Amino acid sequence: MKIRLDKLLQEAGIASRKKAAEIIKEGSILVDGEVVQDPARRVDPSKEKVFFGNIRVKPARKKLVYIANKPKGYLASFWGKDNMYQFFRKYANRVYPDALLPKFASGLILLLNDPELSEALSQRDLPSVYRLKLKGNLTDKDRDKLLKGMKIDDRFVRVDKFLSHYKRGDKVIAVITFTHRFPSMLGKMFLRRDLSLLAMTRLSLGPLKLGKLKGGEAREATRQEIEALRKALELV
Repeated sequence: MKIRLDKLLQEAGIASRKKAAEIIKEGSILVDGEVVQDPARRVDPSKEKVFFGNIRVKPARKKLVYIANKPKGYLASFWGKDNMYQFFRKYANRVYPDALLPKFASGLILLLNDPELSEALSQRDLPSVYRLKLKGNLTDKDRDKLLKGMKIDDRFVRVDKFLSHYKRGDKVIAVITFTHRFPSMLGKMFLRRDLSLLAMTRLSLGPLKLGKLKGGEAREATRQEIEALRKALELV
C-alpha cells in the first residue's frame, strides 16, 4: 500500500509531519538507493527500501506514547542546535516530541508516533498547569486583568485560574491553569503587566501529569492515561 513519504516518516516515529517534510527536502532520505526530496512522493514501504541514514524506515507496529520531562534550555526537538536528543536518544527514531514548550521552559512534553494524536494536539487546547517564576510585583489588579484576558497576536488569551502565588525575594512564584496549546503566550501576557517570565515548568497537560519525573527522564504512558488523553482531545 502506497503512502506519502512525509507521512511514512511520521508513522515510523522519525519526526512530526512538518519536520519530516524538512528532512526530505534536505535530501536525507533514500528510496531504493535514490535521493528523494519530494515529501508528497508516494512509496510502498513493503516493496521499496526507504532509508534515513542507516535506519530502514517502516511504519511502526505499535503506537507509542511517552510522558517526558524536557529540561530547561533545550528545544523540544531531536533536531537542530540545543536539541534534547542527548536525554532521550534511546527513544529517538521510534517516537518524536510533541506538545510544544519554549526553549527556556521545562516540564511535560510527549514523545509519540501516533499521527492521530499529534494532529489533535496541534488543533485543540488542553487545560494545563504551569509553575512560573516571575520578576516584578504581581498585584490584585494584574491578576484580575490576566484572568479577564487580553488579545495578543490576534488571539484572545487568559489565565484560567491562579492556584497559588507567593513572593520569594524580588521574585513571584505562581502556579496557574492555562488552556492554550502555545504556552509561549504566557510570557507576552505577563509582560503586558510589567512582569518578566524567568522560568516555566509544565506540571500537567490535560489529564496527564508530570509527577516525579526528573529533567531528561521519560516513562511510557499507561493505557488509562492514553484513553483519558484521547477523550480530552475528543478522539473517542
